[in-house]
Amino acid sequence: MEALGKLESIVELYFSQRYSLFKSKDANGEEIEKWFKFESRAHFLDAYLAYYRNLPDLKAAILNGCSAKFKIIYDGQEYELKHTHQEEFKDDKGNIRGVNNSVLSEMALKLVSKAKQFDSAVSFDDVYNIVKSSRVAGFGELSIYDAAVRISAYLGYKPDKVFLHAGARKGAESLEEKGLLPDDSSIEETLLISDFPTPIQKLDALQIENFLCSFKINITKL
Repeated sequence: MEALGKLESIVELYFSQRYSLFKSKDANGEEIEKWFKFESRAHFLDAYLAYYRNLPDLKAAILNGCSAKFKIIYDGQEYELKHTHQEEFKDDKGNIRGVNNSVLSEMALKLVSKAKQFDSAVSFDDVYNIVKSSRVAGFGELSIYDAAVRISAYLGYKPDKVFLHAGARKGAESLEEKGLLPDDSSIEETLLISDFPTPIQKLDALQIENFLCSFKINITKL
């Protein structure tokens, strides 16, 4: 099937196409006007989550996981950045989008009080459910997933199902339209890795969510 061959090529891009991330400011609002270049989207995901894996304690993982702050060493210098998903920005119409820092702080404080529950977690699903059940207004489904991924990175857990939201759902919708996912798959909250076409199954669940979001435009062109 021609579409599967093209899809396999897109999946290979996830590991081989260089990814460039521009940041006008660091996580603390200081102007840096800098491009950060990574070997691939897969490489960036691993480098970004390595920060959370190596934090000293659970409280730091919760606070940084909610604030979306992370540090990387780039060109021999350490930078503290904020993940784009939780940054505030102006859209084309001048509207403020993203997540306000007050919302992130409120969510962080609420989750710090759930530290014992996180200590008792034995899977990503446990962590995700704690975060989801604690959500505050303005902390949407993507932020819930992101915070759960970051805290789980510290705890040593990864999702074993593919969570659909925002861009990832758009990617799944395109696969469904191409007949590469069963009907109505894109309206589900999660999908199994085995639900996806063979080329995508070489990725783990965390990578598939990232792939669907990062390459959703490529998928529409299959």
